[in-house]
Amino acid sequence: AHIGIFDPAAGGDPVLFQHLFWFYSHPAVYIMVLPGMGVVSEIIANFSRKNIFGYKFVAFSSLAIAVFGFLVWGHHLFVASQSVYAGMIFSFLSFAVAIPSAIKVFNWTATLYKGSISYDTPMLYGLGFIGLFTIGGMTGLFLASLATDVHLSDTYFVVAHFHYIMVGGTLLAYLGGLHYWWPKISGRMYPEGWGRFSALIVFVGFNLTFSPQFILGYMGMPRRYHTYPADLVSWQVLHVLSTAGASILGVGLLIPLIYLVWSMRYGRIAEANPWRVPGLEWQTTSPPPTENFIETPIVTSEAYEFAAPEHKEVVGKFERQRPAEI
Repeated sequence: AHIGIFDPAAGGDPVLFQHLFWFYSHPAVYIMVLPGMGVVSEIIANFSRKNIFGYKFVAFSSLAIAVFGFLVWGHHLFVASQSVYAGMIFSFLSFAVAIPSAIKVFNWTATLYKGSISYDTPMLYGLGFIGLFTIGGMTGLFLASLATDVHLSDTYFVVAHFHYIMVGGTLLAYLGGLHYWWPKISGRMYPEGWGRFSALIVFVGFNLTFSPQFILGYMGMPRRYHTYPADLVSWQVLHVLSTAGASILGVGLLIPLIYLVWSMRYGRIAEANPWRVPGLEWQTTSPPPTENFIETPIVTSEAYEFAAPEHKEVVGKFERQRPAEI
């Protein structure tokens, strides 16, 4: 039967469909980025050789992001003739979700402070996540404001903001996690030099792709358009830069695909704990045997427990010397 909820001819409202769509789609963004935040917390702590600063705040901020994520869908409808009062409420909630996100960024930064940082490939991706996610979050504040969103809605500014969160944030976190756990998954080490090089290429290519789109959006370039007036020379230059950056980004993402596949056959055999970090997964062989452990492990220490004197580290219930080079 034809109910007509979204059909104006039947007394419905097409804006209701937008509410339904964004009620699902906006929380989906947070659902994808929250696991990445967990990966980054793991990487930052272990490659800084420090406990996570304000661990409980980091944990509870994840819950806050999950809750607020279901309450901000209306900021996509600021220009869709929704109520002014609804717009004010959604604007306030959109600003509020930035608070737990900022807590994570500040705590990750504090964890890095005076840490014994090693710039291995997972750490480079983790640091890239912090920088790009911060840019994505700060530009999101312009879209949360009723005054500025009227001008920036449906422009390239939105495209750039979204990709700084979903690619610069989420994808970099997943790439960092993939490199971090790759020795445990495959039992092989990837070439570290190529890993660092690809992380740099991805970072440069990404910024060259999407940073010009902030300017294009500010200048009024609509999204979902493949052409624009030929006399707008400044738009053309920025589009060329963005296209060049996309090519560089594509190469940067192709390089790990090649060397990770290569490492499965020719990579150096990975030891049980190549990063010298705590965590139960690093107390078994690489890759793990069936059912993960030959003997049931006994946990006697907190997560991320590092002992700094004389470059020693507490790993589970064992004390091991830190190697000069991994």
